[in-house]
Amino acid sequence: MKEDPIELIKKNYAGMNTTRRRISDYILEDPARCSFLSIRELAKCADTTDVTLIAFSKSLGFSSFADLRKSIQEHVLLWNRASERMKFFTSTFGDASELFARIADTERLSVEEAFRRNDLNSLFSAVKMMKDSSRILIASHNASRIAASYLQYRLLSLGIETYLLDLAEVHQSVTRIEAAKDEKATLISIATPPYGAPTTAFTKLCRKMGMGIISFTDHESSPLVELSDISFICPSMQNFGGMTNSYVPFFAIFDALSFFYSYDSAHTMPKSDLVKDYSDIIKEVISQIE
Repeated sequence: MKEDPIELIKKNYAGMNTTRRRISDYILEDPARCSFLSIRELAKCADTTDVTLIAFSKSLGFSSFADLRKSIQEHVLLWNRASERMKFFTSTFGDASELFARIADTERLSVEEAFRRNDLNSLFSAVKMMKDSSRILIASHNASRIAASYLQYRLLSLGIETYLLDLAEVHQSVTRIEAAKDEKATLISIATPPYGAPTTAFTKLCRKMGMGIISFTDHESSPLVELSDISFICPSMQNFGGMTNSYVPFFAIFDALSFFYSYDSAHTMPKSDLVKDYSDIIKEVISQIE
């Protein structure tokens, strides 16, 4: 895991030149605002250039400015209260109708992006893993439990034995996992920034025990991705700098998973040409919404 970007900036500050100190001062003064700015906007505010910002990011160990900005976003998510973040977002809109339109557009784009990133092969593979399992365990923490509860409801309605782990009760959850290790169980992990440590820890434990892992998360850099057999990427609220965790795209993919679990016309993986056909249908549906 990368070091906190604010601590990195402070640690390297003494050895920076005048320009990099000016960039650092601007970021340290208001990390929340900076995590919301594009590279061009931040360059203008810090009186520098895009190229200098890229070099500044790499000097801190980040692959790009986008990588640095995402790290700052995660810092803000971890240290700023949700009410403070929401207040910041709403303060940037003077007109209520503009804010309403942005929210609607952003949620729609998030769902569209989720369906673009997750194909039918992944859905059918997840369904096969679930049907081959004796039971499903779900791991989530804090706000992600909202999404986990919805997924549990959907699976229980299909008659799938599903247990939602209470990660706040470590002993109880470990006991539940131990009881399932000799069965053919599957763990479904759900996490969004700042990626709760309990969810990652329990996912690692289940992986070590040989369980199949399906994860739902917001980005390819999430720690759950490398731990999973199948990972669904559900990006959220992109137009708000990634600083608010909307679970609308998660719910949409959960619904798709539930429908395909019940899909019984073939019971087999679709051929590659059929996958393409279904992808084209999804694109057509999205174009009609637009």
